[in-house]
Amino acid sequence: MMHEPGEILSTETLQVEPLNFEIGSGHGDFIERKAKEDPDGYYIGIENVPYFALSGAKKLQKAGLTNALMLNQNANDMLEQVFPDESLDKIYILYPDPWPKNRHEKRRLIRESTHQRYHDVLKPGGEIEIWTDSEKWVTLSLPLLKQLPGSIEQEEVADDTRDLRTLFERKAKSKGHPIFHILYKK
Repeated sequence: MMHEPGEILSTETLQVEPLNFEIGSGHGDFIERKAKEDPDGYYIGIENVPYFALSGAKKLQKAGLTNALMLNQNANDMLEQVFPDESLDKIYILYPDPWPKNRHEKRRLIRESTHQRYHDVLKPGGEIEIWTDSEKWVTLSLPLLKQLPGSIEQEEVADDTRDLRTLFERKAKSKGHPIFHILYKK
């Protein structure tokens, strides 16, 4: 069951520092690892597929993590209705669905009507970290991010030997897809 945006998060949770937000958390692999590595940070994972969100929430609970929360919500609704301006230290977007067709534009995370909000919810010095194997996603989203004040670093990661972040990254690497990394800094 999806709750109304803001129904779960308390004002106290939104004031924790550093506050990090992962969009499209899937089964929660990445958020679990980050919460374990950074016990002083707080991580909110958003997943709009109920089964995946539940799986991720159970994983966090089983690990006994008190600095992470998984929610079944729409990410853009959360950014618009719940998070105040300058409230997030970092936003992670890992292997988003590219929705490459023009008729799917309204389903993309970063689009003409939402990209400014991503900037607004970041604290000064905050970051958006994006990993994708979809060149089309980069082509569609990067021009919008470049419109924002701040800096952008981008690279195609040919041979990344560190731990893989997500199930989708493992799948992309096994298929030999190039991996793209974008880091936006406010």
